[in-house]
Amino acid sequence: MLGPIFKQIHIAFESRCNKNLQRYNLTQSQMDVLVYLKHHGSSTVTQRDLEAGLRLTNPTITGILNRLEDKNLITRETNLNDRRSKIIKMTDKSKIVLEESYIDLKELESQIIKGFSDEEKEELVVLLNKVLNNLK
Repeated sequence: MLGPIFKQIHIAFESRCNKNLQRYNLTQSQMDVLVYLKHHGSSTVTQRDLEAGLRLTNPTITGILNRLEDKNLITRETNLNDRRSKIIKMTDKSKIVLEESYIDLKELESQIIKGFSDEEKEELVVLLNKVLNNLK
């Protein structure tokens, strides 16, 4: 059965990420938001975009954004095209945190694929993307 294996991998990965992110006083969920913002940096990102992109509920995203804002890692600005929504932007502080934490993530990824050949690494990515596409 694949379900339990995927669940164990998810728990172990998230636990390791959260441990690495403790030095920044962040959780994996908070980091996911910052990474999303970085990858969509040239475009306007709203809370609804985050909900859809990260597949999280409105209350969950609201809580994450509140904590990130309290830590001065994001700002919320009024959307001139729709005053009911806010544009979410990274701060300079969050950009520094992302750069520093990226090193930890690369080390974790190296540990995950330790002992894999280059061919196995490529095949793993292809297979995991197939699994993800099948679940969508």
